[in-house]
Amino acid sequence: MAKITRLPAHNCIFFRSGLCVYEEAQNPGLDPEMQCLVLTELEDRYDHLLTQADAFELSSEQVQKIWAGRFGEIVSWGMFCDIYEPESSEDDRCRFLFGNACIIRFPRCNGICPSYILKLPKKDIES
Repeated sequence: MAKITRLPAHNCIFFRSGLCVYEEAQNPGLDPEMQCLVLTELEDRYDHLLTQADAFELSSEQVQKIWAGRFGEIVSWGMFCDIYEPESSEDDRCRFLFGNACIIRFPRCNGICPSYILKLPKKDIES
């Protein structure tokens, strides 16, 4: 009987582009160092806007108009992140996004792991 020394990492549900998303999958958002810089920046700016809105007693409609005016159509991922790559020509979300985290910040996957879970093939509706 052959001895298996390395599991095929690409078959693990936690494998993404050579990296391991296990920790983020188990505890989403737990490690702020793993979070997407673009989403973190926009959240910080929105929180700042809400603080200002509270100080000036603005309505939610006024806040939404201000946000749309500042960040409506002009915001792009590339403005905040130099490693941004679109998912596809039809989808401008970053291909490195995993939930609210950036997979580039995750540890490399070496294929030898106690948390390895086999990725099951997607079933066809007719099968």
